[in-house]
Amino acid sequence: MNLKSKLWYFWGCMDVLALLLYSVNSLRQDRIPFISDLITFTATSDVVSGGGYKFIVTLFFIFDFLLLLSLFVSAWLFFKRKDVAIKFALAQEFFRLISFRCSVSFFPLLISVLGISSVWVNLGLFVISELLKVYSLVYLMGKRKRTHSL
Repeated sequence: MNLKSKLWYFWGCMDVLALLLYSVNSLRQDRIPFISDLITFTATSDVVSGGGYKFIVTLFFIFDFLLLLSLFVSAWLFFKRKDVAIKFALAQEFFRLISFRCSVSFFPLLISVLGISSVWVNLGLFVISELLKVYSLVYLMGKRKRTHSL
């Protein structure tokens, strides 16, 4: 198994792990994943947003919700090794930056297990995570283009 094959499976596994962590955390808090978040958001959006910021709060919630839902598609595309997975994952980066969700899903798990509560550690791992993903996706695109052009 070469590096290219490993990268496809690695990013697919990271998306599955992110979904599992989200679901387990929801269930541990006696919530139904996705549905409870939607109900809670609609019930509290007026209070949290303070009226004038309701649009912005709603937009951030929608972006985060779309990212979580897109992880199903992304994982499937990576496991199937579809070329569109690379472009799809690069488009997801916009949502990841807004929602502050690491692409390397075991970073937040590691922080939680170790009990680290430093903003700088979280920020550093987030930046490393996203740079690693973008670099590896560009690497996959470059490898794909070189093999097709020969």
